Amino acid sequence: ELHLNDPAGIALLQEAVRSNDGKTAFRQYADVVNKLNSAITLRGLMKFRDDKATPVPIDEVEPAVEIMKRFCTGAMSYGSISLEAHSTLAEAMNLIGGKSNTGEGGENPKRLEPLEDGSQNPQ
Repeated sequence: ELHLNDPAGIALLQEAVRSNDGKTAFRQYADVVNKLNSAITLRGLMKFRDDKATPVPIDEVEPAVEIMKRFCTGAMSYGSISLEAHSTLAEAMNLIGGKSNTGEGGENPKRLEPLEDGSQNPQ
C-alpha cells in the first residue's frame, strides 16, 4: 500500500536536515514525494490544460494581505511543541494577520495585552 509519508522518503528528509549536504538529500526526498504524489493524491492525478487557460486580470486578484488573514496554523497542544516553536508560530501569524491555533489555554496572559500604541502584541 502506497503512502505519501513513505519511510524511505522520511529517511531522506531526516538526512537532509541533519547533514551538511542537505540540498542533495532534500532533492532526493522531493523526487520521492513528487513521484508518490502523482500516484496517490487527487491533485497528483489531475493535469492542467494550459491550452484552455485564460489569465485572471490582476485587478480581480485578491490582495495578498487579505489572503494571509485566512492563514491559520494547525491546532497543536502547547505541550506538544516547544515554547520556541509556539512563540515563533504565534509571532509569524500575528505579523501577517493570520490566526495561531496553538495553546489550549496555555497562553501567557501578557501575550494577549495590546502594545502601548494599541497594536496587537506580536509575541
